[in-house]
Amino acid sequence: MKNINIQTATVFGLLTAFFLVPLFLYLFPLVWPADPLTNTYVMARETGVFLIAGILILIIIKGEGKGLASIGLHNKSWLKSFGLSFLILMISLGIILLCLSLFGYLGISFGEGAESKSYDNISLWVMTFLVLRAGIVEELCYRGYIIERLENLSHSWIIPVLLPAVIFALLHYKQGIGGIIISFLTGLVMAVSYWKKRDLKANMIAHFSIDFIANVLIPLLNN
Repeated sequence: MKNINIQTATVFGLLTAFFLVPLFLYLFPLVWPADPLTNTYVMARETGVFLIAGILILIIIKGEGKGLASIGLHNKSWLKSFGLSFLILMISLGIILLCLSLFGYLGISFGEGAESKSYDNISLWVMTFLVLRAGIVEELCYRGYIIERLENLSHSWIIPVLLPAVIFALLHYKQGIGGIIISFLTGLVMAVSYWKKRDLKANMIAHFSIDFIANVLIPLLNN
């Protein structure tokens, strides 16, 4: 069996990418309770998540001695990235619409409960900042970094593609069973796209677009 040499920085990087954001989002309301949520609260929380992304980038550059191209953030054509992001977006929206249709027929819950109402008083500008953070940080962690590093360690595509998709889905448990299913399937689309194309910009744009449509554009059109 081939010996695997894991850098200490990579271990810290994987721990950061997998767990630090969920841990921060769990602890933040314990330190700063807010009921109902306010714009200031959400902006502070999301800024904290961006800082965690900064920590991961420092680990990559200073700890591992690698560039951002090692996680798919490169200077290749933005036009190609936008084209790929559109394809990801269309496939993901198709999956979401199909799932929502089936959920209604099967009686599967999606986005129900207090969590779905907690953002009712948040402005659309702050929601835009939130979904921008989700698109950037979640792709940075669960696609770019984790897929690249797990693939280097496992020398396989199965674990790097499936494991982040499963964990990414479980982190959406507050959206009900339907939220977990949709997050897994769309996360799998993102993971396969990244594994095939190594273009994290495309993933970030597509992820942001999906969340923007659901959380900003549709509420804006309904007002």
